[in-house]
Amino acid sequence: MLKKLMKNILGTALVLSLCLSTVGCGGSDGSTSSPAPDSPAGSTADSSVSSEDVSSEEEFTPTTYEEYYQMMLKKSLVSTGNPNNMLDVIKRAKNGEQITMAYIGGSITEGISAGPNACYAKLTSEYFAENFGTGDNVIHVNAGLSGTPSMLGTFRLERDVLVHDPDVVFIEFAVNDGTDLSYQSAYEGIIRTICEKDPKTAVVLLFSITEDGYTAQDYMKTLGEYYNLPMISYADGLTYMFENGQMTWKDFSSDQSHPNGNGHKIVRDIIAYYFDTVAEAERYEKDFTLTPIYLINDSYVNCHIIEGDKLTADEPGSWKVGSTINTFKNGWTFDGDAENNAPLKFTVEAKNLYLLFKENGLNSNLGKVLVKITSEDGEVNDIPVNGITSGGWGDPTVTLLKISPKKQTYTVEIVMAEGFEDKDFEVLGFGYTL
Repeated sequence: MLKKLMKNILGTALVLSLCLSTVGCGGSDGSTSSPAPDSPAGSTADSSVSSEDVSSEEEFTPTTYEEYYQMMLKKSLVSTGNPNNMLDVIKRAKNGEQITMAYIGGSITEGISAGPNACYAKLTSEYFAENFGTGDNVIHVNAGLSGTPSMLGTFRLERDVLVHDPDVVFIEFAVNDGTDLSYQSAYEGIIRTICEKDPKTAVVLLFSITEDGYTAQDYMKTLGEYYNLPMISYADGLTYMFENGQMTWKDFSSDQSHPNGNGHKIVRDIIAYYFDTVAEAERYEKDFTLTPIYLINDSYVNCHIIEGDKLTADEPGSWKVGSTINTFKNGWTFDGDAENNAPLKFTVEAKNLYLLFKENGLNSNLGKVLVKITSEDGEVNDIPVNGITSGGWGDPTVTLLKISPKKQTYTVEIVMAEGFEDKDFEVLGFGYTL
């Protein structure tokens, strides 16, 4: 399959070269192969390269754009990890069994700037279906949500991904995550929650990058190595192309972080290279097993969301039912025009409790709330939560309200903080662990 991929890249390069001198020459986006996307202006096309020429990074020095592109694919594949789960998925797909491929991440996965049908997730599912499936036996689930880090992803995981019983899950949070312990714990929580539900699920880690070079992939690679998972870094691949003058950021993206149409095709090719590589890999003697020992901690394992469709407020106060964010419509909203500031009250059973809410930038009309939590043992905590953040884009976010060593009943009251009674706020729901 790797030779097929290389021939397809070279064949496309030849077509692109001929197009430069032939009027009316066009391409097709419906190809089942993984061709190199449009070369940057000034790059050269040479159809004489062979797969043998690029068989060794140490011995081979690329001279054409196509050779560099092939090397980029290789450098993007950090590790195939334990290949057994993916090999089993490929075998089942070839036999005609239904395969569900899920993708969880931020706006890159959602497909901002490219759209749901041209984003890497959809293109990748199509590539897998056409090259390893029967064409119609692969179900595609895109759980990308703009502006969300792994700390929110761990709560969305059950609702947006695991409910579909996925066979493959790609995780992409490298440009949305920070690097402190809470992000590391949440990222590990996503990995472990998937694997604990079904150790046969093929989990693949995907690492992205922004124009200024930011990526949280270092700690993610450490976790990937610890759990022996496949890791794909288009951050590494793009950096290689940039450093060798074969591509600029504008060839990949039209803003600071999101791949454009061509960029999503590049990510598709990078993932396709992983598929083709692992398809030829030998099975490990031992199947994937989940170690009982955490690398970081278990704070974000088996997290859940409860929203207005399953939670009724004890007292609605001055709040209206409903919220405005794309996949969070079942929350509660305070309108700054409300006649008074009566509290929104809930009774929630949990061990650790989190608040999901809408955040936005400095120019929005969102305000600050005061969350009062009374624990079963009588302990009272007052927690201020600000809906305004410097990096807010109208997206959902999450904050910790209470940590407890045991499951208990909490009484929660939410009011607008003093001085913010004329502002808005959206409670999207609660995150919790049991």
